[in-house]
Amino acid sequence: MGGLSEVAQGLLNEDSQKTRAKNGELRDQQLASKLHDLYRNIVSRSEKARDHFPVSGSDREASRDNLLAYLALRENDLSKLQLSLADEGFSSLGRLEAQVLEGIERVLSHMDVPPIETKLVKTSSATASSTIAERSRMLLGRPREGRRTRIMVTLDPATMYQPEMLEQLLLSGMDIARINCAHDTPREWLMLIGAIRTAEERLIQRGKGIGRTCRILMDLAGPKIRTGPLSLEVRSLKLSVPKDPQGRPTKFYEGLLDCEASLTEKLQLTGMMPTFTIAIKNQSSLSQLEIGERLRFEDARGRARILSVLERVTPTKVRVGLAKTAYLDEGMEIACENGENLIVGPIKPQPVDLQVRAGDKLQLYGDPKRLGNLASKQAPAGISCTYPEALVSVKAGDRVFIDDGKIGATVNEVSEEYIGLEIFAPSDTSASIKPEKGLNLPDSKIGLSALTAEDVKNLDFVVEHATAVGLSFVHRVSDIQDLNMALKKLGHEDLGIIAKIETKEAVHNLSEIILAGLNVQKFGVLIARGDLAVEVGFENLAFVQEDILCMCEAAHIPVIFATQVLETLAKSGLPSRAEITDAAMGTRAECVMLNKGPHIVEAVKTLSGLLSVEERHQLKKRQIFREFTEQYGIFNSKEQVA
Repeated sequence: MGGLSEVAQGLLNEDSQKTRAKNGELRDQQLASKLHDLYRNIVSRSEKARDHFPVSGSDREASRDNLLAYLALRENDLSKLQLSLADEGFSSLGRLEAQVLEGIERVLSHMDVPPIETKLVKTSSATASSTIAERSRMLLGRPREGRRTRIMVTLDPATMYQPEMLEQLLLSGMDIARINCAHDTPREWLMLIGAIRTAEERLIQRGKGIGRTCRILMDLAGPKIRTGPLSLEVRSLKLSVPKDPQGRPTKFYEGLLDCEASLTEKLQLTGMMPTFTIAIKNQSSLSQLEIGERLRFEDARGRARILSVLERVTPTKVRVGLAKTAYLDEGMEIACENGENLIVGPIKPQPVDLQVRAGDKLQLYGDPKRLGNLASKQAPAGISCTYPEALVSVKAGDRVFIDDGKIGATVNEVSEEYIGLEIFAPSDTSASIKPEKGLNLPDSKIGLSALTAEDVKNLDFVVEHATAVGLSFVHRVSDIQDLNMALKKLGHEDLGIIAKIETKEAVHNLSEIILAGLNVQKFGVLIARGDLAVEVGFENLAFVQEDILCMCEAAHIPVIFATQVLETLAKSGLPSRAEITDAAMGTRAECVMLNKGPHIVEAVKTLSGLLSVEERHQLKKRQIFREFTEQYGIFNSKEQVA
C-alpha cells in the first residue's frame, strides 16, 4: 500500500491540530469554571462571616477579609485544581496567604474571566507587605539593617550583675529583652530594666551605640499549671562536670571553697556556667593554699577526685576547678598538699529525688500547699498542683504530661483529694519529677481565664516600664478582650499585646483570637513551641506551626517564633545541625526568641548571622543561592571551571 499523499497528510495534520486546540480550549474552560466556582464560594462565605467580626479602619478590614478568604480557601481540597493549573502554566495558588482574592483574580484574568463584585476589601501583595512591616515596627521596633527579623532574649535578674554580657547582647543583635513575670518581683524587674538602660548608655559614651533602644516584653504569668513543692532531704550533692556530645569532660567545673558559707550547694547565674560553693568547717585552713595546688579526696562513691586551686579570692574564699563529676557529703575530708585536711560543711537540703517510669502509680493532689512525697507501703508517690482549679474538668482516660512532656501519664482515678495517674512514659528508663515543672492537660477543657488577679496587679508595673505585654495561656477571644479592657482602665491601650499560643484550645480558636487582635492597636502572636508540642503532639508540631504562620500571614499579624531555638548552643556552646536549620526557619516570622543560657551571647551572634544570610538569599532568589552552591560543568566549560 502506498502512503498518504502530501496534501492528504497536511489536511490530517490540520484536523489534528484543530482537535487538539478544541480539546485545549475545553480544558481551559473547565479549569476556569472550577476556579471561578471556588472564587465565588470564597467570596460568598467571607461576605456572610465578615459582619460577625467588626473592625475599624480600612487596613484592618482588609486584613479581616483576607483572613476570612484564606480560611474559606483552605476548607477546600485544592490538590487536583492546583495540579491542573500548574500543568497549564498558571500559578498553582501555592503562596497567596497574604492576598487571597487578588491572587485568584490574577489567574482568572489570564483566563479572561472577570472578577465578581464584592464588598470585601481586597489586598495586594505590596499592600500586605507594607501592612505587616508597619505593624511589626509598631509592636517590635525597627528592624536592624541587613535583617528583617528581630531577636528577643529572655533575661532574668542575675543578668543585672553581668554588665559586660548585657553590652555584648546589645551589640550582637538583641532587639527585645523578655522578662518573665512568673518569677521574681517588681523590685528585681526594675533593676534589670535599669541595667539594660545603663548598658545602652555606656555603649553610647564609648561611641558604640546601636542607634536604638532595646524594647521590653513582660510576660504575664497567667494560670501556669505546675508541679508544687516536694519534701526536702539531705543527700549527697552531685557536682556535674560539663561534657561534650561524646560524653567527654570539656572543662573544669568551677566553684568556691568558702569558710564563710553556711551550706554546700550548687548555683546557677544567667550567662555563666553552673557553679558551686563548698562550705569549709575549719575556718583558717584556706589561707595557706597556693594557685595550682591539687586537693585530693574520695567522693561519696569512694572515687578519687581532685580539686585544682585556680585563684585566691580572699583569705577565706578560694576558686577551684573540678575535672570529674563528684558527689559530696558533709564531713568529707579534702587533703591539701601540706598535709592539712579541709572538712566539708553541711549540704543544703534538696527536694526528694522522685523517680517514675512506665507502670508506676502517682497521685496528683489538688492542695497546692501539700508537699510531694516518695512512694510508701501505704500509698503511691504524690505531687501537688499549683492550680487546683485546672483539675476540675479532668476525667478518667485523660492524659497528663509533666515537664514539657518528659513524663506522660493517664488518669485512672478521680477523687476529691487527688487524681490518680498511671505513668506510661518514659518506658525504657526513669525520669525525675521536680518542683515548678509544667503540667499539661491536653485532653481536658480548662476553663481558666488567661488573665489572673496577680496579672492584673502586675499590670501597674508593666504599663510603666514595658513596650509590650505577653498574655500567657490564651484560650479564647475573651482573654484578649479582658487584657485590652484592663489596659484601657490604666490608660495604656496603646501597649502592645502578644498572644502566646501554647494550648490545643488556642490553636482551634486561633482565627477568632487573631480577629479579636485586629481591634487592638498593637497585636502579635507568639508560637510557644514547648507547651504547644506537648499539647498537640511532638509529631504534629511542624504542621501546627506552619498553620499558625499561614493564618497570621493572611491577617498581616506579626509572629514571634519561640522556644528551644538554638537551645543546645545557648546551653553548651555547641549547636546541633538540626537546630541551625530550625533557627533559619525564623525568617518566616517577624521575631525569634532565645532563652537564657551560659552561651547566650554566642547564640545571639549565630542567630543574627543566620537570619541576615537567609533573608539576603530570599531577596536574591534569582541567583539560586549561587554564592554558596554554584554548579560546575553545566553552562561553563571545564577549562573555565579550572
